[in-house]
Amino acid sequence: MEQVPPVGKVVQITVTDGYDLVKGSKGDTPVTVIRAEFNQVVLGDSAKTTVSPDGTAKYNFTSSFEFSPEGGITLDDLAHKPVFLTVTEVLPKEKKQKEEKTLVLGQAVVDLLPLLEGETSFETMLPLHPVQGSPLEAPRPGVKQCSLEVKVFVAEPLLTTVQAAGSNLLKVTLEAAYSVPESFNPLGPPQNYMVGLQVPALGEVKTLCGNHTEAKACYERTVSFVVDASEMHFIFLRLGLIYLEEKEYEKAKKTYLQACKRSPSCLTWLGLGIACYRLDELTEAEDALSEANALNNYNAEVWAYLALVCLKAGRQLEAEQAYKYTVKLKLKDEALLAEIHMVQEMVGFGDPSF
Repeated sequence: MEQVPPVGKVVQITVTDGYDLVKGSKGDTPVTVIRAEFNQVVLGDSAKTTVSPDGTAKYNFTSSFEFSPEGGITLDDLAHKPVFLTVTEVLPKEKKQKEEKTLVLGQAVVDLLPLLEGETSFETMLPLHPVQGSPLEAPRPGVKQCSLEVKVFVAEPLLTTVQAAGSNLLKVTLEAAYSVPESFNPLGPPQNYMVGLQVPALGEVKTLCGNHTEAKACYERTVSFVVDASEMHFIFLRLGLIYLEEKEYEKAKKTYLQACKRSPSCLTWLGLGIACYRLDELTEAEDALSEANALNNYNAEVWAYLALVCLKAGRQLEAEQAYKYTVKLKLKDEALLAEIHMVQEMVGFGDPSF
């Protein structure tokens, strides 16, 4: 009997909308296209789409590629390589101009790792990072960062239940870089940079094993005798998180304050905001969470705690807006979401569906 060759599974990436794309190089309603690329292959280009005066673009652009464990695109490719979405402005033709000129506005990155965690579809809101020289590059007061709404779909899971249970995926997110050398400046052609990951320190190994007591002791000793080290940002984040989990909120506040002074980031301000909220210091909590939101307004947990602060402060409109973004960005912390619902019921507002 003739064997049937294995059939690959098609992964679809759909860009539904673009937001806050207000200004182009030739006016406030630029004509744009999106190019999707994966594994150094162009998946396709969208139709030309005009951005409306309010900054919204309706793309409804779908591209796809075939995943095949027998060859071509593999599991390693999905784990290591994102989909790149490049937004380009099509400039209006001038007199005697034969070919259209274009200008790259920015680029968004789609992480496909959820497909290796058993999901068959997910939606995400991605920041559009302006490229050098883009009209979107200069920040404008009161204007949010440009973003793309993206949906990813595959008809059936890429991994079997047994494969998913036996996997050992480790996801690492590089949030910020500090004291970047001048050689990193984007001069000339685009360049790629690699980041090394150290083997976890003793305290981190104990944390991974669930031994918070010993891990906390290791981190506390490190903080007590290390005066200045490049790894201290990570140490403060881990120690602060342990304090939060053990409800030692004063210690968590002190730890995150030190981190915010030495190397502020979205996560340090978020930790400080959570500690202050748990201490019922609402003003301080809101200040810290606002700083976190300014650094990364796509963190669902930041919006969740802002919603709680506004609920406790009796500010209905702001509470509903923060809750809307919490849901839109798909908060994964079920306990925190349940807490928000409980407070909403207690105060009688905060959910637009009420």
